[in-house]
Amino acid sequence: MKKIFSTIIAALVCTLALAQNSVVKGVIIDSETNEAEPFAVVQFINIEDEKTVMAFTMTEEDGSFSQQLPTEGCYILLFNGVGRKEIRYKFCFEGKPEYDFGEILVEFDAETLNSASVVAQANLVKMDVDKMTYKVADDVDSKTSTVLDMLRKVPMVSVDGNDNITVNGSSNFQVFVDGKPNQMLSSNPSAVFKVMPASSVKSIDVVTNPGVKYDAEGVGGVLNITTNMEATGGASVADGQYGTVRLQGSNRGYGGGIFYNVQKGKWSFGVNANASMNNSPGTVTDETRIQKLAAGENVTTNHTEGLMKTPMIMGNLNAAYNIDNENTISLTAGLMHFGMNNDGTTSMKLLTAEGLNYGYDGTTNMVNNRNNITASFDYQHNWKDVPARTLVFSYQFSAMPSVSNSTTLYGGAVIPGYDLTDRKTEGGSDSVSHIAQLDFSTPLGQYSTLNTGAKYQYRHSSSDQTNFLWNGSSFVPTSVGSLDYHFRNNILAGYLEYEGNFGAIGVKGGVRYEHTFQTVNYLSGNGQDFSLDYGNLVPSLSFQWNIAQNQNLGLSYNMRISRPGITYLNPYVDITNPTSISYGNTDLKAEKTNNVSLVYNLFTAKLMVNATLRHSFSHNGISSYSFYDADNVLNTTYGNIVKTCSTGLNLYAMYTPWTKTRIIVNGGTAYTNINSDYLQQGNAGWSYNVMVGLQQTLPWDIRLSANIISAGSSVTLQGSSSGISLAMVGLTKSFLDDKLSISINGVGSLKGITNMEMSTHSEGPGFVSDMVSKIPMGQVSISLSYSFGKQSMGGGMKKKSGRHTDDDEILDTQSISQSMGSMMSSF
Repeated sequence: MKKIFSTIIAALVCTLALAQNSVVKGVIIDSETNEAEPFAVVQFINIEDEKTVMAFTMTEEDGSFSQQLPTEGCYILLFNGVGRKEIRYKFCFEGKPEYDFGEILVEFDAETLNSASVVAQANLVKMDVDKMTYKVADDVDSKTSTVLDMLRKVPMVSVDGNDNITVNGSSNFQVFVDGKPNQMLSSNPSAVFKVMPASSVKSIDVVTNPGVKYDAEGVGGVLNITTNMEATGGASVADGQYGTVRLQGSNRGYGGGIFYNVQKGKWSFGVNANASMNNSPGTVTDETRIQKLAAGENVTTNHTEGLMKTPMIMGNLNAAYNIDNENTISLTAGLMHFGMNNDGTTSMKLLTAEGLNYGYDGTTNMVNNRNNITASFDYQHNWKDVPARTLVFSYQFSAMPSVSNSTTLYGGAVIPGYDLTDRKTEGGSDSVSHIAQLDFSTPLGQYSTLNTGAKYQYRHSSSDQTNFLWNGSSFVPTSVGSLDYHFRNNILAGYLEYEGNFGAIGVKGGVRYEHTFQTVNYLSGNGQDFSLDYGNLVPSLSFQWNIAQNQNLGLSYNMRISRPGITYLNPYVDITNPTSISYGNTDLKAEKTNNVSLVYNLFTAKLMVNATLRHSFSHNGISSYSFYDADNVLNTTYGNIVKTCSTGLNLYAMYTPWTKTRIIVNGGTAYTNINSDYLQQGNAGWSYNVMVGLQQTLPWDIRLSANIISAGSSVTLQGSSSGISLAMVGLTKSFLDDKLSISINGVGSLKGITNMEMSTHSEGPGFVSDMVSKIPMGQVSISLSYSFGKQSMGGGMKKKSGRHTDDDEILDTQSISQSMGSMMSSF
């Protein structure tokens, strides 16, 4: 440890001994929409040698940029984006530590809008060694697709045939919305993303190596959904209002939404609202389950058909006030409602080992309504004398109340050993969370940064479930399976992180400590009160080597944990199917996973490549498992019972052979080994997923998007699931200077077009189960979107500090812009 600190101190001394640098910064804003210009290339040219690029940088998602340059000398800032008017500004530091351009407003170039260079499609991905950003808003498919559809295209993310999502090879990951954790999406991301319109999303970040600033939760990392309503933070001083209205309809449902933002002086306000209704008709499932007994085999077959409706409402409000150049506050509030209404029929047949036949025909109605209420407050302070030094205080409140009711009728059937009394369940649960966080960041010399912070989280989860049985005239409550309990979590955390950039080498490392206090109290039902507390020390370390201006290499290690949520812990017994019950396990512990990854990024004028080699292992993984009890009922629950080891390779490539054509390949393969000493079972196998896409601008500026998606089978502890193959085709045409867009999109299975067939195999102590599901996939949708509004002022730069020369001489930068802009626009 002493050697480590000695090395850090030596590096700091060397850093301070180097020649002094100053910082140039600013924010690039679209003058028409008042939106930020994310991932744009900003170049800095030596004023004495205009053909020499001294440095270049990429704007962040909020359009901001910052670059260090030698204090002595004068420079030229150059911005030359596709379809934008070129911006050139000369500036000198004059011995000052910082030159702030403030806000730079850029305009569309009417002449180049009609040239061949403009129809070149914007790069969709920004790639770093520890994070990838997929710009959903720039993908033509986003107008008619769901977020789940878009996730199939995102690097390091895969979606199987059952719509299960994995991030960085793991199904355990955290979901953030606009940089803040979201309980509802983290607990059931697939169900919500399946009906959430992609048009409400600006970008998706896949943070594979979150670092110690993020919560340790989430084995696969963090999936951050940036919505179209994210606040400007009061950074813009150009007054105006703008927004978008969307409508969509298909053979599976309908929906619509509105986004609106207004800027007035130091205030900004935004609202984003969406609503949809989706139908999933005709899902058919056939299951055959064999129970192995000493006297022979019991064979159970189930045939189910269902019609599911899923309404969703999502709304967000955002307000920000820029007090002054050093202080900003922002407020957000959000509401999400997700419902599910499932009407189904079940036909069950049982052939016993003695040769007896039994069966029943039943109906089931299940209604589930989940809500997520959020509110947050953020305050940020920047030091005037040290602009890179920041202090941020954040508070977030969230509540996730839900109601789940079901009614199952068996038609008076009788099967010896099974209770087929008509029944219903009425239940509700809630999870309330309060989070307070303080983050501090300060530069250490010219090339180093120290980050530190603390966090407190209180979460109270409760569940109240009551079962009713039919007594011949009415449903009466029963204590069997009924439950009322409360689960409280108190989590204290602190972190310390160092970042250093030394020429072509970058390093980031730190530690995070989290201590968890848990208590569970049972008001009714089976279970004993208990409490426990435990701590987790989570390290993270990464290195980056910039091999050249267009390629880099990164090596990282981190440890992540996965605390079991209420779904895994809830001991409530679901007895909807009397032959197969399920329940949670209150004895679950936090799962710990170690991850190592090697990342390579390459950027050229026509080709962008990311390759990630990863390895992860866990010795106390949480997994579901099944077994038969003494009453011949199949039980499914969870336990810390598996040791998992996985090695995988992910590849993302985007090739632009011509200005109107883009070819995308996104895929990966992995080998997974799973073992359980508890069950004395193990399984291993290969898996793969691949998406090949084509985006082409056709005559009359019609944009075509075609994608083929395929995924192989995947292994679980007790079995495997089959793969999928899908095709997606879409056409988009814009009118009225791109204000009005009309899109049509089709989705279908490559096997059967309208239906996708999925199979699942599992086996355990005393049983073998095979299930085949036919899921409706054929869908045709059409959508319309209309954008409105405009800023009250034109392009140019509204605010700047320092000395800015007015000499507007023409620079010989065309070749520089074409080569560097093409190369770095996706960096």
